[in-house]
Parts: sequence; C-alpha cells; structure tokens
Amino acid sequence: MKIYKFGGTSLGSASRIKKVADIIAGALHQDELVIVVSAIHRVTDLLFESATQACSGDSGYRSTLNELDHLHISIADELFSGSLLDDVTASIRAELSELNDIVQGVFLLRELSEKSLAFVLGFGERLSARMVSSYLQERDIAAFYLDARELIVTDTNYADARVDTHASGQQIRKRLLSLEGVPVVTGFIAAAPDGSSTTLGRGGSDYTASILGAALDALEIWIWTDVDGFFSADPKRVRDARILPYISYSEAMELSHAGARVLHPLAVQPAMKAGIPLLIKNSFNPAAKGTRIEGVTPLDFNRTLPVTGLSSINKVVLLNMSGSGMVGVPGIASRLFTCLARHRINIIFISQASSEQSITLAITPSQAAKAKKILEEVFRVEIEARQIDPLVTRRNLAMIAVVGNNMSGHPGVSAQLFETLGKNGINVIAVAQGANEMNISLVIDAHDEDKALNCIHESFFLSQRKVHLFIAGTGTIAKSLIGQISAHRLNLQQDNDLDVVVCGMANTRQILFDNNGIDLQNWESALLPRDEYQGIEGYLQLIREKNLHNTIFVDCTASAMVAEMYPDLLLANISVVTANKLGMAGSWPLYRRIRDAQRRSNARFLYETNVGAGLPIINTLNDLKNSGDKIFSIEGVLSGTLSFIFNELRKGGRFSEIVRRAKVAGYTEPDPRDDLSGADFARKFLILGRELGFTLEYSDVVCESLVPEEYRGEMSVTEFLDRLSGVDGWYAKLIEDAAREEMTIAYAGEIRDGKATIGVKKVPLASPIAGLSGSENMVVYTTERYRATPLVVRGPGAGGEVTAGGVFADILRVASYLV
Repeated sequence: MKIYKFGGTSLGSASRIKKVADIIAGALHQDELVIVVSAIHRVTDLLFESATQACSGDSGYRSTLNELDHLHISIADELFSGSLLDDVTASIRAELSELNDIVQGVFLLRELSEKSLAFVLGFGERLSARMVSSYLQERDIAAFYLDARELIVTDTNYADARVDTHASGQQIRKRLLSLEGVPVVTGFIAAAPDGSSTTLGRGGSDYTASILGAALDALEIWIWTDVDGFFSADPKRVRDARILPYISYSEAMELSHAGARVLHPLAVQPAMKAGIPLLIKNSFNPAAKGTRIEGVTPLDFNRTLPVTGLSSINKVVLLNMSGSGMVGVPGIASRLFTCLARHRINIIFISQASSEQSITLAITPSQAAKAKKILEEVFRVEIEARQIDPLVTRRNLAMIAVVGNNMSGHPGVSAQLFETLGKNGINVIAVAQGANEMNISLVIDAHDEDKALNCIHESFFLSQRKVHLFIAGTGTIAKSLIGQISAHRLNLQQDNDLDVVVCGMANTRQILFDNNGIDLQNWESALLPRDEYQGIEGYLQLIREKNLHNTIFVDCTASAMVAEMYPDLLLANISVVTANKLGMAGSWPLYRRIRDAQRRSNARFLYETNVGAGLPIINTLNDLKNSGDKIFSIEGVLSGTLSFIFNELRKGGRFSEIVRRAKVAGYTEPDPRDDLSGADFARKFLILGRELGFTLEYSDVVCESLVPEEYRGEMSVTEFLDRLSGVDGWYAKLIEDAAREEMTIAYAGEIRDGKATIGVKKVPLASPIAGLSGSENMVVYTTERYRATPLVVRGPGAGGEVTAGGVFADILRVASYLV
C-alpha cells in the first residue's frame, strides 16, 4: 500500500484534477492506494477571508462565499455530466449551505473563536475530497469519500491541534484495513475527543498522509506537489538551486522547520518512526524522479559536500530578554518557555549567551505582540526591580538555516559561512547551532535574505560562483571590457567555475540593468533614457536596491563626481574596480576617505589601470612594500603619448610634426595641449607617491609643461599646431647637446625622498628609458634588493584594449576574493 497526497495546486482546475486521476489510475495497476487531498488552490485563503470579514461585520463575506460556490461548481461542470453532475452539485451546495450558516452566525455574533475558525477552514478539504472521489468513480475507479475527522484524534487546540497517535492509529486501522476501494481522505482536518473539528495547521495535509502511512504500515508516502522535489534552496530566490535526489529524515525536518514549504515540518516524524520513505513528486511533471526522504541514502549516492541545502523564513521578529539578574538564577529559561508553550507561541529560533545574561527568540510577526505582553507579565517583578531589562523586539528580519548531515565533524563550515556573509556586508544579528552540527541558523535583516541565500549557496559549491558587475561609462574602455568579458565568459565558467554577469551599465544620459545579466551582444541598442536613477547618486541607489551578492562597481569614466562616490560604495560593501584616476589622484581628503572606507568595509578597491594601463605597476610596488623591501626611488615614463613623441624625436623628427602625427594616429586627446601639459603624467606619479606613503597633493608634483607659455592662451587647436613649429629648434638643440654627452632626452619622472618631479631630462643611452619604442611606458624601481640592477616594468601603457584588459584582471582578482 502507498499513500498519495495531492496539494491544492495539483487540484486547482478541472484539467489538473483529470491529471491527478491519470496518476492514480496508473499507480493502481501496481499498488493499493490511499488518497489524501488538500483544499483546491486558494480555497483555504478564501475561507479564512470570509470568516474574518464576517467577524468584523463586513457583509462582503457573502461575495467571498459566492466566489467559492462559483469556483467549485465551474470545476464540477467541466468534470461531470448528466445525473452525476446533479449529484455532485447537490453535495457541493449542501456543504456550502452549511458553511454559509456558520459564517452568517459569525457575522451576527461578531465573534470568531478558534473552534469556529477550524470548522470553517475544514470545508475546503471536504469539498475537494468529494469532487476527487466522485471523479474517480466517473473513471470507473472504486473510490469513496472519507472524512479524516473519523480517523484522526487530536487535543482541543483547534487551530494547530496535537495528534493522539495511539487513538488515531486505532481509528485508522479500524476504518481502512477492512474497506475495499480507494479512500479519498480529507487532509488537514481532524477531530477532538468530543467530535468537534480541529486542524493540523496550514499545510497539514502532508501530516495527515504521514499519520495514515505510519498507522497502515504503508510501503511509501508520496507527496504530490507543484515542484520537482526538495531543492538545495528556494528556486524563486536562488536561480541555480538544484534538485536533491535524496535527503535524510533529519535534513528534511530541519529544512521544513526553517521555511522550506515543500513539506509540512511535522509530516516527517510519523514516517521516520515507522521507517517509511517519503517521496516528493511533481503532479505537473510525473516523470521527474523527485526527492526521496529516508534514513539512509543509497550506497551508490556519494554526497561529499558538507551542506545539503538552505531554507529561510523571511518574516520573523526577534524578542530579546536580557539583564544581569538572569545570571546564575535557576528557572529563568524554564519560566520563559513554559509560559510561551502554554499560550501556543511557536518559537522558531533560540539563542542564549554563555553568560546567561540574555535569551533571544525568533517568532512569527503575528505572535510577537502577544508573546511580548505575556513575558512582560510573567517577569513583571524582575523588570520593575531592574533585574531584567524591558523586553526588546526587532522586526523586519529573516532567518536562514544551513543544513547538512555532512556538516558534523567537518571543520571550517562556520568559518566559511560567516566569511562569505562578511565579504558581502551581511550582518548576522543572532546565530544558533545544535550540538548535532547539522544546522546553523542565523538571523539577518530581511532586506539581505536573497543576497545571503545566493552567496551561501555559491560558497558551498551548490551552484556556480558569480560576480555581478555594474559598469559606469560606455566609452572606449567600457566597450573593450564588454567585448573581453563576452569573449572569455564561457571559458571562465568552464575552467574557473566563475560567471561574470554584467547587470548594469550607465552613462550620463542612458541606463540599462538586468538582474539576470545584460545581453553583451546587443547592450548598446538596449540602453534606455535615464528617466529615473538620475546621476551617479541614482545609479548607486539602483545598485543598493538590487542588493545582489558579490557586487563589483566598475568605473570606466574620467568623472570626478563618480570618483567622489567611492567611499559610499565601499562602506556599502560594494567592491570597486576603477580606471578613473580622479579618486586616487584627487584631493588628499578624498584620498583619505577612500582609504578609510576601504579599511572599514569588507569590500575590495583595485585601481591597477590608474598607472600604466594594463601594466602591473601598482601590484609590483605593493608586493615590494609588503615583502619588506625598501624603495629608494621610482623613475619612469607614464604617458604613452609623450613616450611616442620623444621616441620619435630621438630618431631625428621635428617636434611639431611628430605631435601632428600623434594626433592623427589617435595617441593624443583632441586637443594635444591636454597631453603636452603633463597633467595626466603628474596624476599617475601623484598616485605612486601616495602609494609610497607620502602626503602629497597634485600641486606638490613639480611638472614641466611641454607647451610654451605663449601657446597656452585662447587659440584653436589648428592655430596651436601651426605655431608649435617655433619650438622645433629648441628640441633639436636639446638632443644635439645630449648626444655630445653620449646621452639622449626623455620626458620622464622621478620620485625620491618624498618629492615628485616630471620634465624633460637627459638620460644615458644605456638607460632603460632610452630604449623605449612606440608608445611604451616604463617604471624603474630602485630598492634595497634591486639596487645594482633596478626592477623594470615595461610595456604598452595606453589604449582601450590594454586598459580594459587591466580592468578585467582587477575584476577577476576581486572575484577570487569574494568567491
């Protein structure tokens, strides 16, 4: 014999009931069945609504009852015809007439007791069981309706009754072992010893099925629902959640208790005691294997991961009782839990400090005010004597449970859990772990629930690791970066188990975002006008609202306003990768705010491309410092444009003509004076000086401009280039003079003894700087270890592709930290 239980969504329409009948008919070829049914989808909610409307004096309860009538009659019209339709319609109307009398009584008395409400709520199962049993008869299956109030005996806690297992077992065996045919049993409802209706709590039809299965020594208990089984997390919250083919009874209980709605928490207990497997199956996809729940998983199923799955309850209230008068006083906890149990307050979570000075409880919001009032009365004397502080409640919280049999004895699970939460800026408010080590429960802000579920899920390798990028700027660097991510994303997924997801892009006029990832092939045409989320502040607001785990902000702009937001981003635990120099080369107060925010947060801040595009200049400098080397000086050429100009000069070209060629080739800004001023070079050396620990402002960098004073006034670019030939002779003479000393000239910088200088300098022909070609950059580190032979970093120092490659490398460095 097997028990088949069908949930409300499986019975939500005539076509679904037909599908259920097909499943039953197919199974009857092999097994005897007992069928348990829930109310049709939405019916229990409508019943509760009608009763509460009536209690409050709202005559709208009649419309709600009419909706129930229409729903059931319309399904019956599709399932039946002829005399059977008349019979079924009559039975439905008889049930609804009784329901109407009860609810009208509630309306007249303006009173709704738990006993009355339990009776009202039970009509949903009574109606669905009559419908299903009649339709099975229509299909020539010997089925009959059976009210669970004749089978299951409970106490008189009507809304959430406790089952008398012994009495119920006797009743069930007495009624069912001697009957022939397929019983269709009402789930959820039962009866007190005096015969009055009780309920087993919302979702209690699963519990009904398990009670019947244990009493009848069934072979298996099949719970038919609308999902393919137990998932490693709620698939509506974690997109990569996967089906768990096997879980243990204890894992199922832990996950169900902590919010997994696939199975009622109490449903596992009777099956576990009787050693009967539970199967979670999808009535919409019967071919799916589902999840099998039993004591021991099959030998050929080797689970190596410590964590099996996650579940959460997204609305809990923390109630905290604390005070020095609790320390060492026996009976405090006993009084607390006894009084809450007496008033049927369900405690979801318990945490107590080892000092015994505080006890924290998580309860449902609907019971919070009642629980607080009860405890304040019980401990009134201690509170008035200030031995116990006034009770504190904290709302808008969520509880997450991390569950797995393999967690027991597996070192580092807690460390990994809290590390991944910390890196994502998720504050753990309370935590509890049982001695069996198979469940770590924690309470966090409800706003962070999805973020926490996803980052924990990835951290324990239950799904592919992800980072979510929000890019500022859509210019050359951003376009190159998108192209590189698109080209290498699949390789990163396959080789590194990492998915780089671009979720947002914005410039000053347009914006685009998608939690699941932007189409990297068509992003430019998908950009939309910025009707909302205006400015960088609006973009930051969007990023905070999305609150995605492992978020990285990527700045591909040259905007001072964007750079001003770095501290806010970091303090929000959003990592930053930037090619924009105006943060680290900005004012000293901004630089300090960025550094302070970086220290105070768990986010990363990487800016390798601020100096030398894709060259590893900052990383090399930090490696030298961190390894204890003493840096005497930094020299180098850090402008691709100026490097090209001086490299061409050394070949004998004229300065003005070389500048013209550089502009045509795209090496310079539209106005070459922006490059020839040396300002960009100076910002890079300012950053390096600050990296060495010097307190420098931009004005402290001594920078020689290559634009003569008389050419810096108001004039067009064309006029400037025409007049620039006036300096050709001066540069020719510099090169000639240097050559006589077996030297050459270069536009280079030096940082030494806390001072930074940049200008036209004579350098020996043997100098690494003299050997540069094209637009190459170079940095020379002279250190204690690299004194005789300085350390040289040389390579392309400009260009969209090179800079984007450096940004991409920084993104991957942050990703390796986050995930």
